[in-house]
Amino acid sequence: MRAPQPEPPIPGSFATPSLLAWIVNGKYVMSLPLYRIEADLKACGATISRQDMANWMMNVHARWLAKVHERMKVELLSHVRIHADETTVQVLKEPNREAKKKSRMWLFCSARCDVPVYVFEYHETRRKGVAQEFLAGWSGTLTTDGYKHYKPYFNLGNPNIANTACLVHVRHYFAQIVKIAGGGAKAASAASVALEARRRIDAMFQGRLQVRRHGAGCQEGRPRRGAPPAHGGLRGDGRGPSFP
Repeated sequence: MRAPQPEPPIPGSFATPSLLAWIVNGKYVMSLPLYRIEADLKACGATISRQDMANWMMNVHARWLAKVHERMKVELLSHVRIHADETTVQVLKEPNREAKKKSRMWLFCSARCDVPVYVFEYHETRRKGVAQEFLAGWSGTLTTDGYKHYKPYFNLGNPNIANTACLVHVRHYFAQIVKIAGGGAKAASAASVALEARRRIDAMFQGRLQVRRHGAGCQEGRPRRGAPPAHGGLRGDGRGPSFP
């Protein structure tokens, strides 16, 4: 008697789920190029070419991981807070593109206090349309950096998206103004709006550190209903804080 053989993850291939998972982990988690994985397998007595492994990775994505990616995107778009950023990547032998040209790996992820979801998407450019397409139909708060006046993320044509810039980047501009003004003492004597904005952002950072230090959950770290906001009326329109 012989039990029926389970369906292979890739029809017609001898690659087992555990072997594929090992290669995926080596390449995408441990950042090992396929030629090193090929050499490692050869040292163990297994001759598997990097070309076969590359084909397996594309098959795994097309058959399985693409479905996981789509499900993660659906989960992320159910959240009311999303963070986004992108970084440069270089792709060799990409059709119709020179190797020296820079492409972008985009990341859309959930907030720290929500279910952790990280969705990566590769695109050739940093154009605003990438965020528009990804967030089409979504409503919530989008937190990003301030690259070139927020062009990739701001003014997406969706009135249901509220943009908030990264406070580390925002603080940098206010700190520059204070420095140009001659430092904190001179800025204070002149009742500098930039100095007050920098102080309020620092207070928010300090409050967040205290929440983390005491191990408080997301709900405990949120301001009480009716309590004044930690930012003290700091505006998000680039015109500085609004003071009473």
